[in-house]
Amino acid sequence: MHALKSLFTPVDIASTVIFRIAFGAIMLWEVWRYATYGWIASSYIDPVFYFTYPGFGWVRPWAGDGMYVFFAVMGLVAVCIMLGLYYRVAIILFFGMFSYLFLLDQANYLNHFYLVCLLSFVMIFVPAQRAWSLDALWGSARLTPTIPAWALWLLRGQIAVPYFFGGIAKLNGDWLRGEPMRMWLAARTDFPVIGMWFTEEWMVYLFSYGGLLFDLLIVPLLLWRRTRWAALAVAIGFHLTNYGLFE
Repeated sequence: MHALKSLFTPVDIASTVIFRIAFGAIMLWEVWRYATYGWIASSYIDPVFYFTYPGFGWVRPWAGDGMYVFFAVMGLVAVCIMLGLYYRVAIILFFGMFSYLFLLDQANYLNHFYLVCLLSFVMIFVPAQRAWSLDALWGSARLTPTIPAWALWLLRGQIAVPYFFGGIAKLNGDWLRGEPMRMWLAARTDFPVIGMWFTEEWMVYLFSYGGLLFDLLIVPLLLWRRTRWAALAVAIGFHLTNYGLFE
């Protein structure tokens, strides 16, 4: 009973609002990338065959240049999420639009895109527009400095699951033997500062086991107040390294 009651304890809304703004900004950036790199045409207009998901063969791209219009609308919706403008409608639309995009072709599968679908669905239920938003400024949403704790834990939980199960997935013979990390690092010996050691066995195992431990431990380390800031620094370094290696 106490645990259930604690889910409705008011908590600071700031982190949830920052998440909303960051999510909208990143999704807008993703739309911009697809437009500027020509990925809209190469992924959703030029192909003559799509590897649709079972039961979703009816999901097809918009005809002609329709996918350009689709991405433009999705970019505007991302702006609305970022600004907290008609937030509830915007996040529902975004969830539907991004899920549609995800279901068009299995060949374009990215686990991060699946996570975006899940996060946008969860955000439908999170009152992230109650501060630092045009909805709150114009009175269409109740301005409040707090939200129920369940809303924050809903977002935390959805972020935590991929990290932890990413670690579980690495508990296999190949990963523990340094594969495919050995192959990945061997192809990036030009990486600044540390690339010269990427063919060394100790570096292969450092990256392999470091990634494993990071995925398994980062969530509890972020949740524990004493280790939160150090864990945040490690997380930022980890993801920047991943970006540099695999982008």
